[in-house]
Amino acid sequence: MKAVLSYIKAELYHIVNGEKKAGIHSGLSGDVSPYLRGNVSGLRGDVSGLSGNVSPYLRGNVSGLRGDVSPYLRGNVSGLRGDVSGLRGNVSGLRGDVSGLSGNVDDCELTDEEIEAGVEISNLIKPAEDEQVKS
Repeated sequence: MKAVLSYIKAELYHIVNGEKKAGIHSGLSGDVSPYLRGNVSGLRGDVSGLSGNVSPYLRGNVSGLRGDVSPYLRGNVSGLRGDVSGLRGNVSGLRGDVSGLSGNVDDCELTDEEIEAGVEISNLIKPAEDEQVKS
């Protein structure tokens, strides 16, 4: 009879000044590619220091992330979903299907190349649906 593995227990920790601390560090930094990969649904913290290619390495819910999105963070965000209201900054390096992402867009602008190509911001932003207005 073969034994069946029913679960795996893992511990997530980070090191601060040589001391092991439980959980994920609140200030994330560094190149995400190819070292950070997989489902990031439990990832929380300030992403201001992140750079690198998010695709094809990352997927999952990014609602717990906050901070400035560096122009050095690039790649296809199609595998990500969640509320991105806590993120701000230059997302010009990011691309892909953002239908799984939601949140506030307080300020956005187009590159000169996009303007010359005839891209309109109003065509890129879907207004939030008001539940009370629906019939």
